[in-house]
Amino acid sequence: IVEQVVSKEVAQAEITKWLDSKKIGSLKRESQENQINVLVEAICDGFLKVESDCTLVQTLKFETTEGKPIKELRYKSRLTLKEVNQHLQSVKATDVDGRILAYAAALTGEAKGILVRFDTEDSSVMQAIVLFFI
Repeated sequence: IVEQVVSKEVAQAEITKWLDSKKIGSLKRESQENQINVLVEAICDGFLKVESDCTLVQTLKFETTEGKPIKELRYKSRLTLKEVNQHLQSVKATDVDGRILAYAAALTGEAKGILVRFDTEDSSVMQAIVLFFI
């Protein structure tokens, strides 16, 4: 069990601040409650933080070992269709995992080939973040 670094109340306030900055409405917040809980837990455990400009920084639980070692990911706070479309060009509309990876690549600037090597614990946080951009 990971020791809690940040209180749940503080973590929830941080995620609320991030969602507010993205102007995420109440219906989407309700439908994405599980993803919000994943993000709150990641903050509580010290693996995610919301910076003052609402950039998210994810510290990986398991550093990648193949190729360039990666210890953290920085997610842009805003994303344009142009940025996403560059990464979606070879992804079919029905390929949900491919679309999530494309958005993650657009948000972080990391190649999809690197992101697919993440441990499932780290990728679950990445997916929870990405779902708020889709």
